[in-house]
Amino acid sequence: MIRKKLGFTLIELLIAIAIFAVLSALGWKVFDHIAHVKDRNMVREKMLIDLQTAYQVILKDSLQIIPIAANINNQMQPSLILENNRLVFNKAGVVDPLQQGKSPFERIEYLYNENEKSVLRLKYQNLNHAGNDIPESSVFLRNVDEFRVEVLNPDALVVWPMSQNVEAQDQIVGELPKGIKFDITQNGVKYEWIFSLLNTEYLKTLKNTNSTLITSENRSSSNQNLTNR
Repeated sequence: MIRKKLGFTLIELLIAIAIFAVLSALGWKVFDHIAHVKDRNMVREKMLIDLQTAYQVILKDSLQIIPIAANINNQMQPSLILENNRLVFNKAGVVDPLQQGKSPFERIEYLYNENEKSVLRLKYQNLNHAGNDIPESSVFLRNVDEFRVEVLNPDALVVWPMSQNVEAQDQIVGELPKGIKFDITQNGVKYEWIFSLLNTEYLKTLKNTNSTLITSENRSSSNQNLTNR
């Protein structure tokens, strides 16, 4: 009786190797795809964190904007300026827990660096300075393709204040727009952020009241002078 030898033929081995090679290639592609998806998700997650951080920074700043002017190099500057897509404003909210004599107010500037595609936040420690102070600079948003700022009053404006001929005594406490709108494009995705500002409508009433009181006092003085004569 002839016994059959147990084992695989050469053809069977070649087929098994071919199947293993195909499965390995498919498995590597799946693994590579999963790795790319993971990396892409990590990048997107970091972008979302940066966006959330920037949003919170602007939100906090907008809530602390005050209608008090700054004295820069002995020249009164409005509490909020928007010009050439450059936003400058004064804010409160500075804490000094160590009693170091810090001013409770700051002057903040948002500036878009088109070359580096980033948004800078410049911070001046005091509202009153000689104009040559070096601010603290920080990048709080990167990979920004477009950055546009408008004030809402209620119409969208690219310049504020609307009137440049404002007397110095009127700039000490000035009016603020209704809100600020930011149009940001990052990695091809557009975002629109709108923030409301402190309502300063009462300042108009206060100014009108003061003007009326001054006018009434002047009239009373004039009448009294005429009576005395």
